[in-house]
Amino acid sequence: MKKLNKTNPNILNLIDFFIDKGYSEKTPLWIDLSKRFKRPTRHLPQVNLSKINRYSQEGDTVVIPGKVLGSGELDHKVTVSAFKFSKSALEKINKKGRAINLYDLYKENPRGSGVKIME
Repeated sequence: MKKLNKTNPNILNLIDFFIDKGYSEKTPLWIDLSKRFKRPTRHLPQVNLSKINRYSQEGDTVVIPGKVLGSGELDHKVTVSAFKFSKSALEKINKKGRAINLYDLYKENPRGSGVKIME
């Protein structure tokens, strides 16, 4: 297996956390997210709010394994969890819905049910 050459300690801790929780609790969402975070950092997605608005519905929980950018608007309540948020995206999300980090998402929904992964 290829050696993981990541140096960002936040991503490394997140990968270890998701691997541990995913395999110990047999939860496919956390296993899938750990594999997505193992990709090179330049391949982590950057998703605009307009895309989140287009592909989500009222009350959905959306996970972005990368960064959320502030282009666009939300017109319904949605919970967005991501590795990073731009300042403008954070402000716009908190007006209509909720922005939480990935650890908080795990605390709220350890089974990962009803969560959409968006890239």
